[in-house]
Amino acid sequence: MIEPLLALLVTLAGANASPETTGTIQGVVVNGSHGNEPIVDADVLLRAGQDGLLEPVAKTKTDAHGKFVFEEVPFDPTVVFLPGADRDGVHYSGKRLQLGPARPNAQVTIRAFDAVKSPSPLQALRHDIEVAVEPKVMVISETVLVANRSGNTYVGESIGSEPPVTLRLSVPASFDRVTFGSEFYGRRFRIVDHQVVTDIPWPPGERELKFTYRIPLESSGGLFRRPLDLPCSRVTLRVRGEEAKKVSCNLPLAEPDGNEIVFASAEEQLRAGYTLELQIGKLPIRWAFYARWSALTALGILILGTVAISRLRNRRSLEPREGAVQGSRRSSGLKRSQHAA
Repeated sequence: MIEPLLALLVTLAGANASPETTGTIQGVVVNGSHGNEPIVDADVLLRAGQDGLLEPVAKTKTDAHGKFVFEEVPFDPTVVFLPGADRDGVHYSGKRLQLGPARPNAQVTIRAFDAVKSPSPLQALRHDIEVAVEPKVMVISETVLVANRSGNTYVGESIGSEPPVTLRLSVPASFDRVTFGSEFYGRRFRIVDHQVVTDIPWPPGERELKFTYRIPLESSGGLFRRPLDLPCSRVTLRVRGEEAKKVSCNLPLAEPDGNEIVFASAEEQLRAGYTLELQIGKLPIRWAFYARWSALTALGILILGTVAISRLRNRRSLEPREGAVQGSRRSSGLKRSQHAA
């Protein structure tokens, strides 16, 4: 039976829609974690829309052979259809489809996977960091190729009522904002305890994650410290800007690339938690940074000076009293001597 929203699409496609102007989308849902065996009674959702905005229009379930079918799907060259299936709380999309007189029926296979909560199978095949030194800030651009080499989808564990966390980005706490290269990632990352985290499920395969953030020079003092979030096979750190040649890093120096200074890890894999350190020297940090420390230094000198003066005054006040007592003793002894004579 056709769903109401799919019927609406038929209406929009034409009041006289007929079998000659509609087709079918059918397929099978398989379990990629178990040799692509069919998944029985899986929920299948059909989305449709224009200009990239897809909305649910129909749903069904797979049969005893893992198969599904959507009938009376209207022909419209401007409408894109996307079938997908749910498995262990994760939605897996098939391929995008369009129907027409030349292709009235479409066949699709949707691969779903079993979900695991721990341990994390994620690793970074590549982690590239670019540091652009500007007058007041460091602009950091990172690209991470995240891979899941297991046969399951990693979904993370929940703590209490909080959503599960599958990846944490250990960017410096002084960042002022994070911008993701993909709108999808921008919607799925959030800030928790000054860390950027996400609950995105990670199915088997590879995903490239790109993001940019800014670090004020005043608060960092020109020091960039970045712990790695995942075990990483290759780390590259590039520095560009007028101060690019005045840097030091705990990664080996690589061949220069134009006006950039390049540091790169050796061939061995770096562990998660390994901290990259980049120090930029002779930076034009604002006077307020120095004024803050100068004020603290002056306050310390003032306190030490006050204590020293107080001790000196106490010492001087005690010296005359000791002299008077000694003089009194000498006078008494002299009088006793005269009396005896």
